[in-house]
Amino acid sequence: MTFLVIGESIVDLIGSPGAWRFNAVAGGSPLNVAVALATLGQPVRLAGEIGGDFFGDLLRGHLGRYGVGHGELVPSAATSLAFARVGDDGSASYDFRFDWRFSGPVSLDGVTCLHTGSLATLVPPGGPHVRDVMRAAADAGVIVSYDPNIRPSLIGDRATALTLVEDCVRLSRLVKVSAEDLAWLYPGEAGPNAAKRWAAWPGERLVVVTRGGDGASAILGDSVITCPAPVVEVVDTVGAGDTFTAAYLTVLGDGELTEERVRDALRYGCAAAAVVCTREGAVPPEPHEIDGLLDQQWATVT
Repeated sequence: MTFLVIGESIVDLIGSPGAWRFNAVAGGSPLNVAVALATLGQPVRLAGEIGGDFFGDLLRGHLGRYGVGHGELVPSAATSLAFARVGDDGSASYDFRFDWRFSGPVSLDGVTCLHTGSLATLVPPGGPHVRDVMRAAADAGVIVSYDPNIRPSLIGDRATALTLVEDCVRLSRLVKVSAEDLAWLYPGEAGPNAAKRWAAWPGERLVVVTRGGDGASAILGDSVITCPAPVVEVVDTVGAGDTFTAAYLTVLGDGELTEERVRDALRYGCAAAAVVCTREGAVPPEPHEIDGLLDQQWATVT
């Protein structure tokens, strides 16, 4: 398989409680997914924008060290920043300094799976271009993977965002969404109902719903497949969802969807995300770390 990821590259500035001190780490949901895919041995390129500044140089070096192709990253005026605050439970909240104007050419030659989502698909003026690439990929028979990864402070009103998210879901074969995002998109509606509705729209589609420490579930046709999360000591949850995405795509990125493969993908994704939660920042797990956790805490899938 060969992956193309489109989206934002951001520097996460993770704050220390009560102190004027920040730990700068590479971030942005698409960048995290690309780096995690590369760490799991998958050929991957990242397309999008990257700052022509000091932080941008650090991000390019980060991508290069992990072996992520970045020839389709075009320069922007400044690197986007996300100030992250980690709560007592390890969850992170963000304050963004973000600009997204991507309009560069994207080659789909040799691509098995295109993954995108988050701010790249929703924030103008770059969002419409990314959605056009999704459409072109779907028309060309490329597997399209999507994660809404909602950032309410940056995407405008809920109704507009919902329309765009639903358009992206319809273009995608593989959809991963958090229960938190479903609750924001459909307030007052049970998340599983919305996820089942997405899965039932025309076209073969897998919808995976992640629930943090409660694991994940997948809807494939009339089947609902569930997987608990391994129990670990959580340091923070930064990058956990993106790591789950990369891990489950490592199993399912070719678009061959059977219940057995989906079960394997959920187990692998939950274990990968759990490993990331044991350390600070979105540091992707090596395959042996995931396998080791699976050996220690076998996740029973029903």
